[in-house]
Amino acid sequence: MTTSPVAGRPAPPPSSGREVPDKTKWAVKPLNDGKAAYALPTEWKSGALHHKISKERLSSIAEQLTPAWNAQNPKLQGAARAFWSLCWSVAGERVAEAVAMAGPGGSPNPHRLLWNLPLMVSLGPQSPANDPGMNFDPDTEPIPGGPGTRRMDAVSLALKELETAWLHAAEADNGRGVYDAALWTTLHRHLQTAHLAAERVDRDKAVLYPPLREQWVYDAKTKQNLRKGMTPFPSCEQGLRLFTQARVNAPSIAAYADSATLAATATVRADVSGRQVTLTLTAAEENVHHVCVRHTLTFFDFTDASRPRPINTFWPDVRTFADATALTVTMLPGIGRSCLRELERELGNVAKATDWLDEVLEISNEDIDGRLVFYNVQFTDVAGTDAAPVVQAVIESFAPDGADGPGFTRGDLDLIAEQL
Repeated sequence: MTTSPVAGRPAPPPSSGREVPDKTKWAVKPLNDGKAAYALPTEWKSGALHHKISKERLSSIAEQLTPAWNAQNPKLQGAARAFWSLCWSVAGERVAEAVAMAGPGGSPNPHRLLWNLPLMVSLGPQSPANDPGMNFDPDTEPIPGGPGTRRMDAVSLALKELETAWLHAAEADNGRGVYDAALWTTLHRHLQTAHLAAERVDRDKAVLYPPLREQWVYDAKTKQNLRKGMTPFPSCEQGLRLFTQARVNAPSIAAYADSATLAATATVRADVSGRQVTLTLTAAEENVHHVCVRHTLTFFDFTDASRPRPINTFWPDVRTFADATALTVTMLPGIGRSCLRELERELGNVAKATDWLDEVLEISNEDIDGRLVFYNVQFTDVAGTDAAPVVQAVIESFAPDGADGPGFTRGDLDLIAEQL
C-alpha cells in the first residue's frame, strides 16, 4: 500500500461514500488559507478555487470508491485501494491531515478528499461570468506560434481523460455503470499523469499551485471575469481580416429582427428526479437573428453598446440567415437534452414542477454533440401534470465556447470596429 505523507502511515480506509459533506463549505483550511500565498489581481478580490472536474462528478466517483475498497473481489479491491492511496498522497500532508481530522474518528470522507486535491482546483477570480457548472473547467494556455489557438495544460488534459473514463463507465450497462478493476486502474493512471505534470510546476512548498493569470480576462465595463478556455483568440490584425472577409456581399437580415415566426423546434424527454418531463425547445426567427448579430462574423453588430459579456465568440461559417437557421436546427436537440440534465442537477428537487416557470439556464462549456457551447434558455410554460410535466422553453442565444469559433474581447472588437 502506498505510504501516506501524513505521519508516515498508510492511507486510512475511506468513510462511507454515502456521507456527503456540505458543498458550500467544501474546502479544508489549508486549501482556503493557501490563497494568501499569492498576490492576486485587484479584480479577483480574495480569489476563489475553481474545480476542473466538478464536485458533482467527483462525488459520483466517491460514492463508488468505498464499496470498491471493501469489495470481496481481490482485483477490484486492490485497484480501488491503489487509487485511494494515490489520492491520499496527491493531496499532500496538510490537506490529507485536515481531511482526516474533519471525518469521524479520523476516517477521511472520500468526497472531501477528492474535492480538496490541490491539482483539482485552479486559483482564479470570484464568480466568473462563464462558470461552467458541473462541466469540465480546464486550465488552458496559448499554443506557441498558433493563430490565437489554445490547448489544455498537461494537468487538465490528464484530468479530462480521467473524467471521460469515469463518465463512460457510469453510462455503461444501460446507465447502471460498470465500476470494475480496470476502471480504477485507468483512473489511477490518469491521476498519476496529472500529478507528475503538476509537480513540474514550482509552488515553493505552497499548498495551491500558482494562478494562471493569462487565461483570465477582465472587463472593466461590466466588472466581469471570464476564463478563456479552449476558445482561440486571434490578434486584432487577424480579427480584422476575418471580419472583412466574412462581410463581403453580406445580405441584410433586418427583416428577421422582430419576427416571431418559428425557425426551429426540438422535443426531448427524460426522467428528472422521478418526473417524466417532456421539453419542447423553440427558436423564433428573432432568436436566430440575435445569434447572428452577437455571434457571427458576417452579421455582428459593432454598434450595439449593450453587449453584456466581456468576450464575444463567433460561429465562423454562418454567412446567411439560412446558415444560422440550419445551425439552430442542428443544435436544438442537444441543447434540449442538456437543459433536462441541468434541471436534474439544479432544480430537480423543487416541490412542484411549475416552480420551473420563468427559470433561465445560462450554461457554459457544455458538450453538445462534440461541440463546446454556451447557451441561454428560458422556460416559458409548464403544463401537464406534476408527475409528467410538459415544458416549453425558448433558446435566447447560443455560441461556441471551445475551439469551434474565435473569441474577441470587448476592447479588441472596439479596435476592429475603428478599422472596418
